[in-house]
Amino acid sequence: MKKILTIIIVLTLCFACFAQSVVEKTDSENLRIVSLAPNVTEILCALGCEENIVGRTDYCDYPQSVSAIPSIGTLYAPDLEAILALEPDVAIASSIVDPAFVESLSRAGITTYQFLEEYNGLEGTCNLILETGKAVGKEEEAKALSNEVRGRIESVSEKVAAVENKKSCVYIISWGEWGDYAATGDTYINSLIEAAGGVNAAKEGSYWSISKELLLSKDPDYIFLSEYAYSEKGQAEAFKNTAPYSQLKGTVMTIDGNAVERQGVRSADTVEAIAKILYPELF
Repeated sequence: MKKILTIIIVLTLCFACFAQSVVEKTDSENLRIVSLAPNVTEILCALGCEENIVGRTDYCDYPQSVSAIPSIGTLYAPDLEAILALEPDVAIASSIVDPAFVESLSRAGITTYQFLEEYNGLEGTCNLILETGKAVGKEEEAKALSNEVRGRIESVSEKVAAVENKKSCVYIISWGEWGDYAATGDTYINSLIEAAGGVNAAKEGSYWSISKELLLSKDPDYIFLSEYAYSEKGQAEAFKNTAPYSQLKGTVMTIDGNAVERQGVRSADTVEAIAKILYPELF
């Protein structure tokens, strides 16, 4: 259960919007940044700020080169002393971080931004990129990146719009002994599935929870299992051979869980990947 709670925490904080600026930031070229969320780290790198990142969380692992950046701890329990030792100008925190911790960063003279609420859909993704750019003085770069992501997703949506018999699919983050959790209709990932022309078989569920009965009744054409660097290999075969999932007739396959779940730059990659699986004849 601890594993699933960690996943849900990561998902929740990745789909939020910027909210709060505490103090003035310094010149963007010399900015020292601590990123407290993996999707923020990815956006910062895409904006050309990787050399400015002086601290990251244990979960910030893309692009691979960020592994050389010192970690300041976990998403939900960052190390204040470790952060202060890095002497950052800006810290970008997730909603899971204790507000008292954010206040501590502010009192130390660090410009602090924090995720405060959920922001779904394509507009949410574009706004997240724009706000990240604003936080680090990269407004123009953020506009260009946001437009690129928007254009790629809209291009896919236009191609699949004419498909009459849409394929159904489900994105599962956990199954079996860990409980059944999937991207339900109230999640950001639902918007990715629909942008790719898919019908989300878990749409009727809520807050990532889906019953086995619902999954079996929908029997989607494709079952996507989240795959991470630490995932056990062969989970697709294990899923297909475990009751009651073995009753499903659809194609079971793994896809990059981090790319799917981290709202930001790779959201366009995810939409393209899902669409190509569902409708290969269009791409």
